[in-house]
Amino acid sequence: MKEYDVLTSGYVSMDHIIKVASPVKVGFTSLVTNKNNSQIQYGGCSVNIAYALCKLGKKSLPVIRVGGDYECNGFKRFLEDGKVPLDGIKVLKEEITSICYLIQDNNSDHIAIFYPGAMDGKLAEKLEDGLFRKTKLGVVTVAARQDNEEFFKQCKKYNVPVVFGMKDDFNAFPEAFLKELLTGSKIIFTNEVERGIIEKLYGFRDITELFDIGEADIIVTTLGKDGSICYERTGQGVQREKVGICPVEHVVDATGSGDSYMSGFLYGYLNGKEAKECCVMGSVLSWFVLQKEGCCTSLPTEEEFLKKYEDWISGRS
Repeated sequence: MKEYDVLTSGYVSMDHIIKVASPVKVGFTSLVTNKNNSQIQYGGCSVNIAYALCKLGKKSLPVIRVGGDYECNGFKRFLEDGKVPLDGIKVLKEEITSICYLIQDNNSDHIAIFYPGAMDGKLAEKLEDGLFRKTKLGVVTVAARQDNEEFFKQCKKYNVPVVFGMKDDFNAFPEAFLKELLTGSKIIFTNEVERGIIEKLYGFRDITELFDIGEADIIVTTLGKDGSICYERTGQGVQREKVGICPVEHVVDATGSGDSYMSGFLYGYLNGKEAKECCVMGSVLSWFVLQKEGCCTSLPTEEEFLKKYEDWISGRS
């Protein structure tokens, strides 16, 4: 019996969202338009996924390092309120927890300024074997290369299936390591740009050629407002399914919507749903997150999530 459903690897981030009235330019002053710009939005891909899954009743924990400000900045309480296990967290008292300043202009273009703090790659260490003996899935998101290499190594050592959330970041994923992840992961998530990078990297005509050289059983490409495409390796060959979005009347903030899609998908996967329905669940969970500012602000309970899911599939049928 596994103790954890999912371990997640990736940066933690104390996000500050700064909205400006016009694109930022050197030599010009940009006026900030949101008065809550100093408020911390707790996040980072690994935290977003673990928190969402815990809200949905799964046991998921982020494997991260935090600084000595972990309690006074409210992050510990945030995790406890979300019933996120703290077993994978190491506190470095002389460091501070990672901080990100997300600058969004009037065209919805973003600039991210990140201070790694306790998650700096130079602070990476061997991870505890016990965590990996007791988990069903390991999720790799963007982090320092040293941390993800150790996490991936431990997953392989204990035969933990790897889920890879691709990111266009060659500092985190230099080519050799990226190829290890792409050929050694069971489930791979990309967007359209990341899919193109993979195809170019291998000289593929289509990303489904990954099935011929690696361990992947499922590859998902998200398409923004056009939904997502899921490819699955089956006994009858590669099956392709396209799933639309769960429409949102007014999008407030798209930050974290990709992480919520992955979380909804994994909730379905852990509950034995078919790949297509996992995609639907990903779309439904994103529906909640898109409607408020912050990656975890509007995450639903399992009951709220399943009600919306049932309502939507009933309306589609």
